[in-house]
Amino acid sequence: MPYPYPAHETQFIGSEYSQVVDMDLCDLLQTMRLDPSYAAEQGVNMLKPAEEAVPVSFPVPQSMPVPEEAMALEDVNYHSDTASESSDLQVNPPPLPNPEPEPAPHWYGCAYLQVIQSQLDNCQTTCGEYLDVIFTHREILYSYPGAHTECARAFTDMAYAFEKRAWRSDREADVEAVTSFRHEAWVIASSLAPVQSPKSVNNSSYVCHGMPMM
Repeated sequence: MPYPYPAHETQFIGSEYSQVVDMDLCDLLQTMRLDPSYAAEQGVNMLKPAEEAVPVSFPVPQSMPVPEEAMALEDVNYHSDTASESSDLQVNPPPLPNPEPEPAPHWYGCAYLQVIQSQLDNCQTTCGEYLDVIFTHREILYSYPGAHTECARAFTDMAYAFEKRAWRSDREADVEAVTSFRHEAWVIASSLAPVQSPKSVNNSSYVCHGMPMM
């Protein structure tokens, strides 16, 4: 079957096209220059280093705010757990015995001397107040001696209390008061002592105390 076009014409057309393409590539390569002078003419810096990569800052996620109620609840739970643990470890101490009440002080002597002894801490001696106590009690004693059998002991106790209490400006005569109270105690004991009759004294001199017979 004969071809519509001659074979040599096809080959000529193809070779002509390839030659044209080769010529265009050559022209293109000739126009390309890599030397710095050409780059300078074209406004391109061949020696410029590559731009440093700028670090990208990503937003840091902020922590979510914790509600105050949740914090308070967590705090309460923590303290409750700690309290329960400490209560488990704590041993209840044995109850302490109730202290016995101190007995009420017992004062000797008549009612007047008992009142003086109850106020002995406030009793002053600088101005001779102890002498008023002695003279007032003597008047009461002479009116009814039978009610003062313990008054000698009362004056002795007051003398001892004055002797051991601390010194103060209103207690400058405590030493004299101690001596006067002890002397008054001796006077009261002597006046209230039973007096033996001369007959009983004579009879007692002839009494013979012998050993009991076995």
